[in-house]
Amino acid sequence: MIYVLVGGPRDGQHVDDLPRGYRLSLSDPQPEPFGDFDTVRAVWFELDEAMFRSSQRRG
Repeated sequence: MIYVLVGGPRDGQHVDDLPRGYRLSLSDPQPEPFGDFDTVRAVWFELDEAMFRSSQRRG
């Protein structure tokens, strides 16, 4: 399964694991074909964005 990231710092990327700060899109229940793979959208959540910024400041 391939995830298409929507929004956030990695918008538009295709990844094979769900990164922190992204959640599966509930509005797109069916995977879509992408070459030999199925893709699902993962969307960036605003609450996670605030956590992402605070963790960057600490590091």
